[in-house]
Amino acid sequence: MMSNHLRVITLAAALGSIAVTSPVDAASFDGNWNVVVQTTNGHCGITQWGVEIRDGKVYAPGAVVGGYSGSVAGVVSPSGRVRVGGTAGPRSGHGTGRLRQAQGSGSWAGRGPSGACAGVWSASRN
Repeated sequence: MMSNHLRVITLAAALGSIAVTSPVDAASFDGNWNVVVQTTNGHCGITQWGVEIRDGKVYAPGAVVGGYSGSVAGVVSPSGRVRVGGTAGPRSGHGTGRLRQAQGSGSWAGRGPSGACAGVWSASRN
């Protein structure tokens, strides 16, 4: 199970991984997404996040990790590529990947008090 203090790292990395297969307006990705983040390197575990994309920008409303209020910021390019980063107290992370019309996947990496973690994420539109 992922420790709370690394969830923002994981989320940020997962969110940063979103991109599309063909050029479109970034706003076409607007809406609510469910992101599942899995660790493949380190001890961060698996977690699930609700993410919002609005006007080509990525948000994670109400993110709290390890008692710290989280900050997640990212952008979606007109081609659909998304880059995201996030922090919560001493934790930080980033991610990249590809998003199709209703689903996507990618990779993430981050660092917190217990060390570095990395892994993969998958997303589906709500």
